[in-house]
Amino acid sequence: MKLNHFSHPHPLVLVEDQEIDWISIVYHCSACKEVVEGSSYTCSECEFCLHKSCAELSREINHPFHPSHRLILYEQSQYPGGFVCNSCRKVKGNEEFVYHCSSCQFDLDIRCALLPKLITGDFPKLKHFSHEDSLFFLQNHYIEPQDQSCSACEEPISGPVYCCFDCLFFLHQKCFELPLEIKHPSHRKHSLALLPKPPNHPEKCSCHLCTKAYNGFIYYCSLCEFGIMIKYTFPDKVIKSLNHEHPFVLVSKPFSFICNACGIDGEYCFPYVCTECDIAVHKDCISLPQKIKTTRHKHPISHTYFLANYEGGNNVCGICWDEINLEYGSYHCLQCDYLVHVNCATEKYYFEVQHESKKSNEALKMPSDEWASMTGDLEERSSGDQDVIATEIMHFSHQHNLILSDEIKDICCDGCIQPISSTKFYYCTECDYSLHKRCVDLARKTRQWSLKTTLTLHYNHFFVCNWCGFFSSGFGYQPKYSLSMMCIRCFEVPENFTDRGHKHPLFFHRKYKGKCSGCGTRNGRFRCKYGDFALCRTCIVLPHTTWYKYDKHPLALTYHDDHDVDQCYCDICEEPRDPSKWFYHCEICKYSVHPSCVLGRSSYVKLGLTSTYDFHQHPLTFVKEEFDDFPCNDCSKRCENMFLKCSKSDCNYAVHCECRNKEVMIIEEDTKSEFRG
Repeated sequence: MKLNHFSHPHPLVLVEDQEIDWISIVYHCSACKEVVEGSSYTCSECEFCLHKSCAELSREINHPFHPSHRLILYEQSQYPGGFVCNSCRKVKGNEEFVYHCSSCQFDLDIRCALLPKLITGDFPKLKHFSHEDSLFFLQNHYIEPQDQSCSACEEPISGPVYCCFDCLFFLHQKCFELPLEIKHPSHRKHSLALLPKPPNHPEKCSCHLCTKAYNGFIYYCSLCEFGIMIKYTFPDKVIKSLNHEHPFVLVSKPFSFICNACGIDGEYCFPYVCTECDIAVHKDCISLPQKIKTTRHKHPISHTYFLANYEGGNNVCGICWDEINLEYGSYHCLQCDYLVHVNCATEKYYFEVQHESKKSNEALKMPSDEWASMTGDLEERSSGDQDVIATEIMHFSHQHNLILSDEIKDICCDGCIQPISSTKFYYCTECDYSLHKRCVDLARKTRQWSLKTTLTLHYNHFFVCNWCGFFSSGFGYQPKYSLSMMCIRCFEVPENFTDRGHKHPLFFHRKYKGKCSGCGTRNGRFRCKYGDFALCRTCIVLPHTTWYKYDKHPLALTYHDDHDVDQCYCDICEEPRDPSKWFYHCEICKYSVHPSCVLGRSSYVKLGLTSTYDFHQHPLTFVKEEFDDFPCNDCSKRCENMFLKCSKSDCNYAVHCECRNKEVMIIEEDTKSEFRG
């Protein structure tokens, strides 16, 4: 039996289950990438193969996870670099089959699209008081525990679950069945009612059992303003710890204390105590790992309840730079003078916490064969007492050999999209392609201090950096299991540094809510310990100098203006300019402009770069001009400044970069990106 399938140019032949037993080669289905078992359709001319069930998939389906539109089956992702399944939240490869809605940018991999009984319409759907939409009940699912958490208890999803995929709302079956009212020994006066979210209150409220800010569902008494999170509603009386020799016993009445494990106040809550050691701790602190790895330090760090006879140079936290009380718990390095608060060390966004049983006695290491720069040296030369430098190389990002040079040229690096001036670089003799030596030496796989996942280097494509927000056409690092991207400029930003616009060192503080001192609009993630000066991720990578087409001199980044407010305006947009915020200035021409006006978002996109995209049949080229004849294909407005233009002379397609950002920028708009914090 033969089949002409839309995804393949050759006819496919049905191979029955019994015939496969005689085949020793392992084939993977081109649709789902799983090993082929059972009957399949195969190509006699190439190694293309489909499960029988995958080959017979409907081209269009109505799906309850996306009832507003029909989903169309495609043989590959409709975005460059892959897609994120809106059901299981996994990042899928570019060549996997996908059910896609082009109107809503909604995607399902074929496993999630065909969960049992979904297409037949027999799937259980129930209402819950906590959510306005009906919830589907999934007995079996492909949601990984690390990908989603329960909206009630905030624990990872596992086992049977109720869900609304449109809203990313999930409930464990046990949380779905929680009683709406309970009597609890911690509050004997009144019953506690189940609330899906804390009540509005002028002050920040916290759980009376753990003192942590309310998260998820709570049981609450409105008369007494007493509340407890559901995961602490029925706590264990005795807990044995893997990292402490004695058991911890729950105290039956609340009192105020300072947790001996983390050093944080326990304001009138129910602690656990070890009577042998005379210590009191929060319930969550009982399970603190003894030894962990962190991307912020080269050695593993260990937990202790106090540091006796500490001989280090200071007791300042290596992450938040605040003082550590050595009489209470902290993490410290056994090999050097490094201390951190418990809460800083176990921050989930930037730290990989592992128990000692997982070989945590080593720092984070990478296999050298995978993590080195993929560069082949053809010729070498010695530079005195320094290391030998290759004079000609083959680099993975370019089809021609690159030659070493140290001549000062007015050219742009194709890796970081920054000028090449007074440093060694490599260039191509056959075309316009150059790289700083430091960009040549970048590893294909690496780690960075702000992320706990592996980063892979991508090149020669258009993306938006999730750190600084600039468009880029150069090198970018992509985290594992994510579609987010980080440009090279942001990758090279250290976790603490002294900025040219401030006299004190700045350090990264993810939770800092103060505004950026450079622009005054975004949150300043890099802040000063001694004051309220802070910089956002965009301002820290602003170039020292830039150029504007109507000024023959370079514009210097300037940090304050001594003129009166009514005399300060931008010479580009002619709008008022805050003299206390950063701006670019030409001292000769007395020309002052907003950074956003002179730089835009496309300053790090190389003109002339031509690439192919799924939304147009021809290659598109980045140009910077006024294109009066043809409007933007998406918004119908005139194309000007930086935009994409069809490379075919007989095709009039043009589109703003901003208009096509959902298709051409590799971003996780609907998932929790690791760059956001």
